[in-house]
Amino acid sequence: MRLLRVLLVLLLGLPLAAQNYGKNELAFSLGVSAIPQRSTAGGVPISFGESIGYGVNFAHRFKGGDTQVFVELPFVAEPSNGVSSTDTSTIISLASIFITPSARVKFASKKVLSPWLSLGIGYGIREGSEFFRNSIKNLSRYDSTGALQFGGGADVRIPLKIWFPITLRGEVRDFYSFSNPNFGTAVDGGGQNNIVASGAFVIHF
Repeated sequence: MRLLRVLLVLLLGLPLAAQNYGKNELAFSLGVSAIPQRSTAGGVPISFGESIGYGVNFAHRFKGGDTQVFVELPFVAEPSNGVSSTDTSTIISLASIFITPSARVKFASKKVLSPWLSLGIGYGIREGSEFFRNSIKNLSRYDSTGALQFGGGADVRIPLKIWFPITLRGEVRDFYSFSNPNFGTAVDGGGQNNIVASGAFVIHF
């Protein structure tokens, strides 16, 4: 327990060694996406399996100091969330892509551990399965939507530099679609949450 307290003090209070991190970041992330349970307009539950979430994020810092402000461009792809329901008219899988220009504020940027918050708005594309659960062909597989992104995480700076300084990142982002995917049947609610928890490595230049 004492060792844990010492490690927390080091992470939260240790100043960073002098190093030029530049104003730009390029992050590559890998994680898991989840969609909360939905229901059809008739009250039949629709459940979703988890999907791998792949992400790329370019960011530019335009305010420095202890509290830093970035403009970022998060991109995430969720290739296969399984869809389960006893309603036979529903799709059996759902893929999603989101790109949402955002503003990110990072706190305690001179420390080893730097928490941050992000908020933005952008665009999403969803793809349903080729066939519905009842084996009828899905003729409207693709749809697009506006999307709100909000989330948070923390960056951890490490003593590693190959060509550029590198940090590690943990994050959770929620991509809220303003409209529903084409499930094959009417569903309750007018939007959907795609929650992605990821780990990333970030290149600074």
